Amino acid sequence: MKTPNALSGMKWFTAILLFVAITGLATVNVSTETHLWLSASAFVIVMLGMNRSDRNMLNLIMLITGALISLRYIWWRYDQTLPWESSIDMPFALALFITEIYGITIYLLGMFVNVRQRERDIVPIDESKPLPVIDVFIPTYNESPRVVRPTISAAMQLRYPGTVNVWVLDDGGTAQKLNDPNLQRANAARQRTNDLKQLCLELGANYLTRPANLNAKAGNINHALKHSSGELILILDADHVPTRDFLVNTVGMFQQQPRLGFLQTPHFFVTPNPIERNLGIENKVPAENEMFYNRILKGMDFWNASFFCGSAAIIRRKALVEAEGISSKTITEDADTAINIHANGWDSAYINKAMIAGLSPDTFGAYVAQRTRWAQGMLQIFMRNNPLLKRGLSLPQKLCYLNSTLFWFFPLFRVIYLLAPLCYLLFDLQIFVGNANDFIAYAIPHLIISMAINQHLFGNSRNAFFSELYETILALFLLLPVLSVLVNPRKPSFTVTPKGETTDHTHFSSLTPVVLALIAIIGTAEAWGIYRIYQYPVEQGQLTVVLVFNTFNLLMCLVCLGAMVEKRQRRFEPRTRCETRASVSINGESSDALIEDASISGARLTIPSLSQPLQPNDVIQLVCLAEQPKSSPQPDTESYPISDNIHGNTAGKSSDKMHLKPHRLALRVHQVHALATGQTVNCELMDADAKAAQIFTSMTFGHSQRWAKRREFEAQQRKSLPHAFASFCKLAFLGLTQAITSAGNRQDSSGSAAHHDNPTQDVRQ
Repeated sequence: MKTPNALSGMKWFTAILLFVAITGLATVNVSTETHLWLSASAFVIVMLGMNRSDRNMLNLIMLITGALISLRYIWWRYDQTLPWESSIDMPFALALFITEIYGITIYLLGMFVNVRQRERDIVPIDESKPLPVIDVFIPTYNESPRVVRPTISAAMQLRYPGTVNVWVLDDGGTAQKLNDPNLQRANAARQRTNDLKQLCLELGANYLTRPANLNAKAGNINHALKHSSGELILILDADHVPTRDFLVNTVGMFQQQPRLGFLQTPHFFVTPNPIERNLGIENKVPAENEMFYNRILKGMDFWNASFFCGSAAIIRRKALVEAEGISSKTITEDADTAINIHANGWDSAYINKAMIAGLSPDTFGAYVAQRTRWAQGMLQIFMRNNPLLKRGLSLPQKLCYLNSTLFWFFPLFRVIYLLAPLCYLLFDLQIFVGNANDFIAYAIPHLIISMAINQHLFGNSRNAFFSELYETILALFLLLPVLSVLVNPRKPSFTVTPKGETTDHTHFSSLTPVVLALIAIIGTAEAWGIYRIYQYPVEQGQLTVVLVFNTFNLLMCLVCLGAMVEKRQRRFEPRTRCETRASVSINGESSDALIEDASISGARLTIPSLSQPLQPNDVIQLVCLAEQPKSSPQPDTESYPISDNIHGNTAGKSSDKMHLKPHRLALRVHQVHALATGQTVNCELMDADAKAAQIFTSMTFGHSQRWAKRREFEAQQRKSLPHAFASFCKLAFLGLTQAITSAGNRQDSSGSAAHHDNPTQDVRQ
């Protein structure tokens, strides 16, 4: 009988032989007609695989076929299209060829990662076994208490039959920050620290800080490891609000699998990113992060290679200690730590159930800052902790991590894609040698089949052409940061993504001139290329091919321009749909009510049966049902002292069954809209105590079913390739018109900004 290791070795030997065979077939010289027949057959196989995705073997054959066609294309590019005889043209042609090799490498690695997906079921907690103590770490640096409050409040309400200790790790309250030589910064840090300490006292959480801000977030968490003792550690970013069922859905797997080092869950965002918001597509396409969390991580989990994403994850303390804590070698400490944990022989798991709600960056500048950190950090991993050279990782883990790190070289290569057509159109540099017929025979099948496979793999999580959009718009601003890492891998420093920013009027991002300059250059090349087609008929074949790509680049940049128009964003807090039954009363009269949506500080109610319409500034009493432990109210805050170095205090055992208890809250009316069957009112929460905050936090963020429904809705926005292309062209036109309109109204917008409504009104609506 063969051992599992022997079977695994045979599988990999077979896989290597298959790869060698595919590569050999890709380099066989055949006639153009034969290649076209091969491409047509491959297309039929891909279509069959897409229509029968439940067949694993057919799915594998489809991916192998797609790989064969792409490798045949890149061999044709090497063998037939490079201007070897020209020392002037060759460097530019070679740059484009290397870029295409990079693209196909990422494409093939993506096929490997996503060849199979693992869908895990929830493992219930076994209360007959010892229940691990849970430490909840909430690292914070410069986020305001307003941003952190919902996360702390929700963490205090986590359901779990054992002990949970909630720790707020404040790197904004270090002695280094409080004694900043700049008096203004020092005073601001003291004020924020005092407010955050008071918030922890009100909610019953433990407050912890340290002397100095060494090693940023990694150092903050590693410091907390020395002052806590829980067997499992749940890490939450400051703006990542957990649902009440987070622990009961995750801890059971640690009981079942003793070698489980960490368990990751999706990052779900209740606010659209600035690209989606500025283009007005937040309800028309899947969210940007869904491609990673709803597809790629499930593929990585199949290979036991899902990695820690910095938040919404539980880590076993023993595994983290063996890895010498959170890695501080790179500024993407999460992925680097996951590599070290895997290298020590620990397993990982990914549960594709959204149980946290976070905030996307509010402005395009903040979005670029966040992606800059990710890009620099992943390249640091590639250069300083390269997964291919890491001992202890399995070959699949090496390839999965290689795919994740190599991807972030895209700014270099995406810029080459933008500039390559310009080399030919403006400077007559021969970036490839060949005619249009050869291009159609080799390049078109590769493009069509690769797009079809990407649609098959990621269509429910990312609309076609949107990966190109995100990469193009980011490449323009990540190019220099990426180059700086390649020059000095130790140089980048950790930066916190700004959250809770607002804009009181529509305006262009300060980064817009870069996009405008590129549009001007590409547009000039487009006009010159069209002129050359009519003036030089002998060049029409090559010119047409190059113009097709230049036109696509122009459309892409026009969409990017639309994303540069920052739309007005005055709401500090996100609102979520609730549809919760309640009742209201005013002046002795009561009525049923429906809470349509809510934020941490307000709600929108539909009230069907009050005899008199409400007026702005009326105060109503809202009675709603909130979950409450049977045994006791919330923990006595006096039992949980606050200090700079405080050891674990229990934030309350929640082993008792939950029941609903009515709570009365005062709301102030701000806006009233009459309905045929009553009225809708936008209200602000007047109560500012901890209990009111917990009720509204639970109402707004407590239920994971809401996030599941949202993700299902986004997956339904899938579009066919022709429909996606038509929508993308429309988006380019709308981006241009939006930019022109915004430029024309810029003065009016600036003038009206001085007279805008109170920004807190949108918070309450």
